[in-house]
Amino acid sequence: MRRCTAWVGFGLILAMGCDGSTTSAGDDGGGPSSIDPPPTGTDAGPGVLPGTDAGPMTPPVEPGTFDCAAAPGVTEGEPITATAGEWTWAGFEEARCLDGSSTGIGVNPGTSDRLLIVLEGGGACFDFISCAGVANRDGYGESKLERDARSTLQRGIFDREDESNPFADWSYVYVPYCTGDVHGGSNPTGPDDRVHVGYQNFGHFLTRIVPTFSEVSEVVLAGRSAGGLGTLVNYPQTADAFGCTPVHAIDDAGGILPDEYMRPCLQTRVREAWNLAPAVPDECSECTGADGGGLIHVLPHLASYYPDRRFAYISAMQDTVMRGFFGYGYSSGCDFPADMPADDYAAGLLDARDLISGYDNFRTYYVAGTQHTFTGQELGRTEVDDVPLGDWLGGMLGDGAWDDVGP
Repeated sequence: MRRCTAWVGFGLILAMGCDGSTTSAGDDGGGPSSIDPPPTGTDAGPGVLPGTDAGPMTPPVEPGTFDCAAAPGVTEGEPITATAGEWTWAGFEEARCLDGSSTGIGVNPGTSDRLLIVLEGGGACFDFISCAGVANRDGYGESKLERDARSTLQRGIFDREDESNPFADWSYVYVPYCTGDVHGGSNPTGPDDRVHVGYQNFGHFLTRIVPTFSEVSEVVLAGRSAGGLGTLVNYPQTADAFGCTPVHAIDDAGGILPDEYMRPCLQTRVREAWNLAPAVPDECSECTGADGGGLIHVLPHLASYYPDRRFAYISAMQDTVMRGFFGYGYSSGCDFPADMPADDYAAGLLDARDLISGYDNFRTYYVAGTQHTFTGQELGRTEVDDVPLGDWLGGMLGDGAWDDVGP
């Protein structure tokens, strides 16, 4: 049975990094692009997680609690050989980008026994307007990793010299973004021949990530913007893959709001364009409403289904980029990024926090202003109510009290 979550995508330039009113934003580059043939060589179709024996979706069941000992794991592939402290490219012929080209991941071993997996952001592609600004439409390969290794992959959550970074000595896996579907799609023949298979790609990646880091004591799945939503999409299959090794999640600016603000018409558009159905958790019957809405219910589902795992959500109260995406739902035809009032976005964040307020394993860090993403810069640079972001993330990793911060 699949235990996976679906998420809807981002703004026109999500995760490309936007300066805000509080601190400078993280850097999640974007690029030119194209759209071409569907992929070949994949071992999973819609509703099947690559590397597992999972079958088609089953009818919804009552929510339970994750049994790590019964987790299906993955069919393990070859471990990845990499030098500590250096970025190494691992290509996957079966993993595909929007244009049908193959892609892969970057690996950088650390000195501790803990693993950080980071999903890149870079927009959401579901129509002509949104696809124009999405990252890496022309693919992502080894040369782009070499470029990023000299810049973005040395900053923020990847900065090994930053004393405010609780992940400085961890091993890193970097998952680039070239599918335009917030790492959540299972549609190899998408609109205009686009290949939206981010969810399936990540399943392939796990078949080699798990054996490469089989001895780790803890895993954190993190992401910015579209990658932040990707952490929620892919959390269940990551938890299944690592079994009883604890997996926690950090969503940096990957907003998910109640239907009043993230309108059902928009949710329906991305569900259909990307084929999000295989990623919606079977156990969450409320996650798919009759009108196409309901994705907000994934938040309490994760908190309740994985009670001993921790989930962190970071956001600016008036995030300009996310408001651009949700603005589609504010247009008369749900087909243009109309204006979403800043007060609406803030209200949606507060309503989302209220929805998970009864769970002590899901916490929020809300920052005043319009900035988009925070973990691409020095983690001590952002501070709310005398709590630096790096300290708050360190608290997430501890066993003690861990609280909501901000408005």
